Amino acid sequence: MNRKNAVIAVLFVLLLLSSSSSYLAYQQQQRIISLQQETIEKLISASRTRAGTESGTESGTENGTGTERAFEQALNASEGVSVSYANIVAVSSYNNLGVLGKVRVELKDGGGNVLVNTNPFVEPVTQYSVREAVKVAENFTNANCSDKDIVVSFEITGNGNDTATGGTAEVGVVGGPSAGAAITLATIAALEGKGRRVRQDAVVTGTIEEGGRIGKVGAVFDKAVAAEENGIRLFLVPSGQKNLTYYEQKIVEREWEIFGIRILVPKIYYTEKNVDLGKYMQGKMQVAEVSTIDEVVEFMIS
Repeated sequence: MNRKNAVIAVLFVLLLLSSSSSYLAYQQQQRIISLQQETIEKLISASRTRAGTESGTESGTENGTGTERAFEQALNASEGVSVSYANIVAVSSYNNLGVLGKVRVELKDGGGNVLVNTNPFVEPVTQYSVREAVKVAENFTNANCSDKDIVVSFEITGNGNDTATGGTAEVGVVGGPSAGAAITLATIAALEGKGRRVRQDAVVTGTIEEGGRIGKVGAVFDKAVAAEENGIRLFLVPSGQKNLTYYEQKIVEREWEIFGIRILVPKIYYTEKNVDLGKYMQGKMQVAEVSTIDEVVEFMIS
């Protein structure tokens, strides 16, 4: 009998531990859901606010800030120097939500080097993507950069998506290849020079592959939300990623009774859902698919 009671006690303790673990997971998932709901609410609010100020900000948004324009024009006026900017969109490692940033490409006299500014820290896979982007851009423009250096810098800071703290979440590491298409775009604009500019009210997400193909990326929905929230009007995605598949969380509580004690144990599972990003963003932001860098340039360089 004592042995039986001991076994029951052990099983009871194990059940309690399992319930505690499930409850903690439940709380964490609830927090993520809350963050996503707040982000969507902010998206709607931002869209309404922008509608009232659209006419006053159109020129600055489409062509970049006055400071950026003046700085870029001053550098481009210098002999042997050309600078270009393009928007990039990423996912914060702090809260898994989208953030907007910029890639800056500077072309100057040098010895054929491709240099990557590592502040913030840039992961090796991104550095490789930079080199692939430069190679594709050189082929696209038929440029010979043997007497030039190409310097690539990144600036990504979360701006408003961190609803948990109500502030901004700085992204200290730039990782992954998903900015490859944007880097290629900015490099093409810098190589072509002569007033060629990248639209600052648009952003492309996608890897850059051999031959200028645009490869698929992850977290497209989160990136789209961040883009729209930051005033982007055109969001380019890899071919086939306008229609997204995601997994909606479902929570079912099961009741257990041991020794007269009732315990609710949450069970978390996910169901597959589909969303048409173009319809979801209708009236807020245009969403288009691209398969090659040629299509990206047609959309975004003028």
